[in-house]
Amino acid sequence: MNVFLWDIRRSSKQERAGVEELERNGQLTRRAPLPRVELHYVVTAWTTDHGDERAILGGLLRTVLAHPEVPATYLPEPIQGLPPMRVMLARAGDDQPEFGTTLDGQLRPGLAVTVVAAIDTGVFTTAGPPVQAVQLGVTRIDSGRHEAFPVRWVAGEVDDPAAVGVPVISPRGTARVNTAGRFVLAAAAGDELVVETTPPRTVVVPVEGGVRI
Repeated sequence: MNVFLWDIRRSSKQERAGVEELERNGQLTRRAPLPRVELHYVVTAWTTDHGDERAILGGLLRTVLAHPEVPATYLPEPIQGLPPMRVMLARAGDDQPEFGTTLDGQLRPGLAVTVVAAIDTGVFTTAGPPVQAVQLGVTRIDSGRHEAFPVRWVAGEVDDPAAVGVPVISPRGTARVNTAGRFVLAAAAGDELVVETTPPRTVVVPVEGGVRI
């Protein structure tokens, strides 16, 4: 079996937007989604028996159709941690190489196979610590007096799965625990937060940072 790489292109169909988070050497980092590249191959079989050629190509055809991704165990170790490598057959209307699969004047069958691989560019930025609190300042003008009212939003996390959807109450507002066990609500240092589980759980807001219950 002969495998010939005839074209390399950046994939426009597999592009992704947004930001990804991953850990590198124990440090949380962020990067843009890895670019995908299409590797276009032509696979042919050259034997003295035409039946053997058809059997080889038929086996490859069934394998590609049955396994759209290359198992990580068959990949070199440096790229095993990348997104799965996809394999697909060329479709009708796709570009084809400008050469014939001939030898000694005999036309030979071939399969056009495309491999879509993610390329690690090595470009990333170190992520900062997670946001635990947001504090704003609001000023009220009343009869010529300026009075500042600090507004702080505190992030919290509850380690009880039964708390999902349960209200969290502070003297300055309410929130609900989301499916990840987290919540954000207005509070100030020294306020008592109450998670209305059974029995209720409480925590006092620290001067800095968020809370964990």
